[in-house]
Amino acid sequence: MRLFRMSLFLVLIGGLVLFSCSEDKKDDGTNATDTPPEGVSITEIEVPPALLQSTNQYAQMAVGTINFVNSFKGYVGFFNPNVGLQSDTDGPPWVYTWSDGGLTITLTITIEDNQYHWVLTFNGTDGEMQYNNFVMYEAWQNLDGTYGKLVVYDPEYQNISTEWTWVQDDQGVITVTFINHYDQSKIIVTQNQDLSGTLEVYDNNILTMKISWNADGSGNWWTYDDDGTLTGSGSWT
Repeated sequence: MRLFRMSLFLVLIGGLVLFSCSEDKKDDGTNATDTPPEGVSITEIEVPPALLQSTNQYAQMAVGTINFVNSFKGYVGFFNPNVGLQSDTDGPPWVYTWSDGGLTITLTITIEDNQYHWVLTFNGTDGEMQYNNFVMYEAWQNLDGTYGKLVVYDPEYQNISTEWTWVQDDQGVITVTFINHYDQSKIIVTQNQDLSGTLEVYDNNILTMKISWNADGSGNWWTYDDDGTLTGSGSWT
């Protein structure tokens, strides 16, 4: 079985928990043109309690991977301006500017195509790097909160490092996708209304592992080689 880069995932999780999170409130868009959104409202994956209690290694792997995918919640605090800070404009767009050491940070919130759009821009220095109007984080979200996307940029290489998207369909099925642009890995997690779900891991668009679970915590797993050929499978109760 191929184990994807959990060490990188753990480092990311450790860093993300240092940041505050916004409340998970959805905006129905009725006041979209009058007041700025309270923040990015994300949709997380939930797992059935029985899966959390399972001692099966694949069940535990599913829980750990889902926790990592959900860790993007740690970024949403960046899309809230400092407490008490007023927008420089009446909005939309709403523009907030503040300083943090040698950095000047600008948060711009607009409404485009029935979506909120957040852009966080850095200028100045953080003591290690110099920034010139560099977009560090960006997010989009439907006004009703059923779709969103969060992108993290790399100031050293001037490209996208990681991104998450989340979608909730009319039946309440939630799908969260994580992409790591450094190693071209991808994780797709789907949650049904009864908390059953599936997890798929890809390397360079080749499926390397799949895990599914039921509402009672039982499940199945499959592993694949570099060519996408099935190498093993099993189940747990």
